[in-house]
Amino acid sequence: MLIGNRLSTVMVIAICVAVSAFAKPAVSSSTPKGEKNKREKPTDPADAQSIDKLIAQLNADSFQEREDAVRRLIAVGTPAIESLQRLADDPRTDPDVRLRAARAAFAIATVKIDSDRRLGVHTNGWAQRVALAPDGKQAVTAGFDALRCWDLSSGKQVRVFGQNQRGYWSLAFAANGERLIAGSNDHSAYVFNVKTGDRVQRLAGHTNAVWGAVLTADGKQALTGGWDRTIRVWDVVTGKQIRAFNNVRDNVRCMTLSPDGKLLAAGHFAAVNGPGTIRLWDVAKGTEVRSMPGHEMEVSSIAFSHDGKLLVSTSFDKTVRVWRVADGKELKILKGHDGRIEGAVFTPNGQRIISCCNEDDPTVRLWDVASGKLLGVSDKVNQGFLSLVALPDNRHCLTTGKDGAVRSWRWAR
Repeated sequence: MLIGNRLSTVMVIAICVAVSAFAKPAVSSSTPKGEKNKREKPTDPADAQSIDKLIAQLNADSFQEREDAVRRLIAVGTPAIESLQRLADDPRTDPDVRLRAARAAFAIATVKIDSDRRLGVHTNGWAQRVALAPDGKQAVTAGFDALRCWDLSSGKQVRVFGQNQRGYWSLAFAANGERLIAGSNDHSAYVFNVKTGDRVQRLAGHTNAVWGAVLTADGKQALTGGWDRTIRVWDVVTGKQIRAFNNVRDNVRCMTLSPDGKLLAAGHFAAVNGPGTIRLWDVAKGTEVRSMPGHEMEVSSIAFSHDGKLLVSTSFDKTVRVWRVADGKELKILKGHDGRIEGAVFTPNGQRIISCCNEDDPTVRLWDVASGKLLGVSDKVNQGFLSLVALPDNRHCLTTGKDGAVRSWRWAR
């Protein structure tokens, strides 16, 4: 009996530490075959008296009653978590009761991330990139086969266009939603009419792969960056290069425009498997505003918050980093992924960051921006991910992956 009590105490301590830190949420295992998510039914908050009654039931004589109390407290959710954590931390309480309280608190605190829909598959290998239309109603994904447009309300494919066997490594909408640009391994960037899928222009001039490509708000100009250590500005109507940025010292692996269109953020690297640097560029002048070193390997993605005040970046160094745009200060380093991180974005409300990783840790993860804490982890999926976007409702995202699939994900809170 003494051994059993000691073992229970050790388990309680371990779980309570996890509850207070939220460092490693339990992986959701609720996604059935076919990746169809069963929607959770909302639970009406219980009053304090009902919560106290369920907590008292954690010490019931019957094992079934105790487990039923745990299940029902989890269903109550956030209103019960403070009482549960207080009980789990109380050394005067029976160790087994503390363990059950900690289990329930941990389950409530952990956000479930489930794949609720698989939209479709790119047929020739990886699905490299995804871009969300400004109105949030459609998305376009890029593969080695073509570009594919998806209607997000129905989940159906609308059209296939831009066939290119060299594949695309950058993808972005103009702010007006009428045009889309895609940067290719064939050293060119292509501009398309989103409604028809027709190619509007080919922008040719780079001497290596184009991994960064964005359009100005009106879709009339484009900015592209490549592995030839150049950032170029183009007239979309004529297809002619207007100018090049000054003193671009390193390759460009990713880039994005600030919400007001005045700044270009780019992830630069000098050598494969070498350190990555984020640089902010003045779009009008073509000059560097500031350099933000820190990542120990290539920067794989970069995104502004919707108010333009923060940047989130990912790297093959297994970290997600949050930066302040005004002065370039690194605010947080988010650690938890066990492999090369491929992408991260803010949710539209700016409260969360959603990230995804390659085949070494093929998960989607949710983080709290204010605290930097890890809130939830998805099941592992096949060969890992390559990009993602957050949807307008702050509770869904889309991913593309190395298995070619385009998936929608949902988190419960």
